[in-house]
Formats: sequence, C-alpha cells, structure tokens
Amino acid sequence: MTAATDDRANPRPLSRGRFLAPGLLALLLPVGCSSTTSPSVSPASVAAAEPSCPAPDPRQEASDRFHRGKAHALAGDAACARLEFEAALDGFRTAMQTGNPGDLAFAGQLWDSVTLYEAVSSGAGEEAAPVGGRQDGLIAQATTTPTPDELALARKEIEEAGTSLDFDVPIVVNEAVLNAVAFYQFRTPKAFAAALQRSGRYLPLMRSILRENGLPEDLVYIAMIESAFKSQANSRAAAKGYWQFISGTGKRYGLKTTAEIDERSDPVKSTRAAAAYFRDLYEIFGDWHLAMAAYNAGEGRVLRGLQRTGARTYWELRDNNALHRETRDYVPFFIATALIAKDPARFGFEVVPDAPLDFDLVEVPRPTEVARIARELGISTETIKSLNGELRGRSTPRGVPAYPLRLPKGAGPLLAARMASIPAAPELRERRIPVRKGETLARFAARNKVSVGEVCAANDLRANAKLRKGMVLVVPVRASGRPAAPALAEAADAPVLIGEPLRGEIRALPTPSAAVVDASSLGHGYTPAPEAPVAAASLPSRVEIPASGFESPARAVPQSRTPHARSKPAARRDTHTVQKGETLFRIANRYGVSVEVLRQENRLGKKSSLRVGQKLAVPQASGR
Repeated sequence: MTAATDDRANPRPLSRGRFLAPGLLALLLPVGCSSTTSPSVSPASVAAAEPSCPAPDPRQEASDRFHRGKAHALAGDAACARLEFEAALDGFRTAMQTGNPGDLAFAGQLWDSVTLYEAVSSGAGEEAAPVGGRQDGLIAQATTTPTPDELALARKEIEEAGTSLDFDVPIVVNEAVLNAVAFYQFRTPKAFAAALQRSGRYLPLMRSILRENGLPEDLVYIAMIESAFKSQANSRAAAKGYWQFISGTGKRYGLKTTAEIDERSDPVKSTRAAAAYFRDLYEIFGDWHLAMAAYNAGEGRVLRGLQRTGARTYWELRDNNALHRETRDYVPFFIATALIAKDPARFGFEVVPDAPLDFDLVEVPRPTEVARIARELGISTETIKSLNGELRGRSTPRGVPAYPLRLPKGAGPLLAARMASIPAAPELRERRIPVRKGETLARFAARNKVSVGEVCAANDLRANAKLRKGMVLVVPVRASGRPAAPALAEAADAPVLIGEPLRGEIRALPTPSAAVVDASSLGHGYTPAPEAPVAAASLPSRVEIPASGFESPARAVPQSRTPHARSKPAARRDTHTVQKGETLFRIANRYGVSVEVLRQENRLGKKSSLRVGQKLAVPQASGR
C-alpha cells in the first residue's frame, strides 16, 4: 500500500501523527540519511524565487518523502524512516486546502501508508500476528517424523496429481512439504477431514471476498490451517476467529471486539480484514511465501531476519534458522493443505463438504434474545449462533440502532413478520467475581447462581476451560439484581418451520499409520522394493511448481523408477483413551515408555494438559 496507489477512502485525521517543525528537521536528521531528504526551503528563498517558477506540488512532495521513508523502513533504518514520514505528513498538513475532498482523501491514504511502514520500521510488527500456541487450527509443530513408507506414499500421490491441480499462489514441493502432507494423512486425518467438511460452508464466500480484493483465492487455505474453519477457534497467544487475529491487529484492520461482539469470529468481516492485511504484507515483501510467514510471525521479525541473514526468499530464511519453529512449518503446511484440499480423494480423504453458507439478513431493531428468536422460528439456538459467530452473549448487541442478524435461508420473512411481537431482552448488569482455589466452572457458576453456558459466553471461555485462583470472571446480572436466568429453553414440541443447513459427512480416511507394516500394504499400485537393498534415490531439495499449476509430473517430483532400499516396517502403536485422574507419567509407566516419547508422539508441550476421553498414540516398547 502506498500513498500514490492506495484506494481506501477512509481518511484519518493527521493530528494523530507526531510532527516535527520544518526548521528542526535538518537539525535532527541523522548523518546517514541526510542525503536522501530534500533540503529545507527558507522563507527568504521562497520570496526571492522568480515568479515564473511553478510552485511544487504538495502531493508529489509528500509522496516523494513517503517513498524515501519506505525505503529506509525496509532497510531497517527506523530513525531515517520516521523523519521522512513525519516530514511528509507535516508538509502536506500545512499545504492542504481545507475542505478539499481530494486533499482529504490523499491525507487519509498518506496516513494509512505511513502508519503501516512506521510500524514495520519501529518493530511494532513484532506483535502484528500470533506466534505459536495454535490450539484449534491445522498448523502443527510435528515432533514425529513420518516413516519412509508414509513419505513414499505422499510423494507418489503428488506425482500422480500432475497437471490436474491448479493454483494461483506459488507452490513448492520439498521434504518439508512432503512431511506436512504425510502428517495430515497419517497423524491427524480425522481433524483434517473435519476441516475439509467444514470448508464447503466457507470456501465460496471467502474466495469471493479475496477475489474482490484482487488477491489469490488460494489464500483461503490460510484460514484452514489457522482455524480449521471454526468461528470460535482460539490460541494461547489470544488469537481468535477464522483468520486468528490477535486483538491489536484486528483493531488495526477494523475488527471490533466488545463485551457483546467479536468481529474476528465473523466470516465476512474477518476475511475482509485478512485481505487488507495480506495486501499490505505483499506490498512490503513482494513475495507470497514471505507474506504468509509475516502473517504468522509479524512483519518486523521477518524483515529483521532478511536483513540479518541476507536471505531473499522464505526458503532461504528457513534454511538459515531465522524463524520460529511454527513459522518454519507454516508455509509447508499451507502448501500441503492446498495440495490435499484441491484433490482430497487422491490423498485418501473421501469427504462430502457442508453446504455453502446461505442466509437471510434481518435488521433486528432492539436487543433480542437469540433463544427467543430461535423458538419463534422453530430452529435451534446453535443454528443462529453458527451464522452469527461474532455474537458473544445471549442477545443481539445493545447500543446500536439495528443489528443485521443472519438467519437460515427462508427464515428472514418469517422473523420480520413476527418481530413486533418479540419482547426486547431484559437489561443486564455485570459483576466481576474472583475465582477461588480449586474452583471449576461448574462450582463457580453454582456459587453465583448462573449457568456454565452464561459464564462461558460472558468470558469467552470453553466449556472445559480450567480456572486459576484469582482469575476474575464476569457474571451477568439482571437489572433487578438477581443473577441472569438460564437461557430460554427450546420447546420440545416447537414446530420446525425452517430446515437446518445441509451437513456433509466423512466417508473414508487415509490408511492409519499404525496399520502400515511395509510398503506392499500401501496399495495404490505401489511397487515394493527388491530383496537386495540398494542406495535409495535422494529426494530433490526443492521442486518449483509455477503458480499456474504443475507443468508436468516430472516437475512435481521426479518419477524415478530406480529401485529403493526396503524401508523399515513402521513402528506399531497402541491407542490409549485418557481416563479421569490419569497423568502422562502414569500412562507412560503402564505402557513401558518414557514421558518424553509420549509427548513427542502426540505433539504435547510441557504445559499441555490431558482431557478425559482424549486419544493418545502410544508406541509399543521394545519386546512387547
């Protein structure tokens, strides 16, 4: 985004910037960047200038200074960049004509551009995107290496894809990408299949928004690895929603977060914000893989890594160990997701996707309980909540003239006809109560005479969230002073007036890793190696695939028919279901393995907690 090319028409007041008096600029200018700035012009020289000399164009002067500041910002010179930016803002502020629409629009563009690059040069981009701690998405820090058989199958399926796949972002196939493909196939197939099923609901909508913004539509798979298309996806870094914005970055791109709504969980608003963010990132880096890395780690960290290592691409930056582990895996997992999602059946996933999102929009003129609307329409509260993921409470938000509520297709006219008879939601106040030692959500809710669902809704918590002593939670209270009543129950005999949205299904998954004993069991026409072992063919370090797709099977991964050495049989694994009160130490002792092996096999961090019913993969100890 630049002052000369940005087309956003929401100018912001220049008074928010920090300005230097023109006379002080030359005194404060660092020696290293003095040659890049225009010399200041004194009033005497202006008076002495010949009348025939044309007056300089304020917009051109401001644009020139902005572009010099941009060059300094990208070079990591924050001091010089800041001085150029402030000179551009200050110069245009004094020269602009009051009330001129063109000047006001240019001022807004200039301000937006300066805000972006000043944040980059000052390192503010460090917190621009979540780093690590992903809980609900598909991006994973794989601590187990796929077996040779699994990698061979992933490689073969990518080869077979050939020219049948088409992309509008650059695709690279290397060891990291093959590892990611095999990881989705043989470590987390159920989670990936569930994300594929949900993708049918959101892909058409999100692709259309990206297309409207002139961006590659395949960027939609960023949302898939970030949240698995879950509206309430959270991370330990406090990121939330489909595109996993942290609060600061969401606010920077126009997403509101209040006690009643969180627009990061709205598929339309969050996708528009992500599109604006990716436009800015591509403006900075000119490379989609670097833009993706910056989306994950923050543009400041990626810029400093490029400056420190001299790298020119994401893959060079990755090879120089200049990125955090999740960011090193980020682009490979994105590419793996795109490869599989374009042709799931080829990779062993037989999934019927959910029906595309389709809804009516009704203006609700006053705060109204969602449960009451659901009862009037004969549908579930969850159906309305799933269409309006930004709603955090039990009712539509207060303090707005009208709230545009999404309803299943066909329900809009029915609600509009009944809206006048539906009462407004009662006024609510809030109390803030500290958690006591050893309290669970159920005990906390019972002590304060509210439901667990209300506590979760008021505090944006999961139903299985663990509380800590001293944590302060919000408890909703009626205007009368009594705790809020439980949510309006849906009548069991309420007539079903509107059909629920069509749901897809998961019909088949790739062969589980534990069932793979040797290469011959993989099927799909795989030819096992001969008995006499020979040197295995080495995998190319990187195979470039043009943005238009695979040019030929040979460009994807060479289809070498050289016999391979027979791979070791895949390690057999047991599956353990976590019981109440069990710990990793107790489970490890039961199976005769170490706690560290269990952590690595199930990608558990040192602070990860177990849940009752959680499935753990347990490698069989030697001799079992």
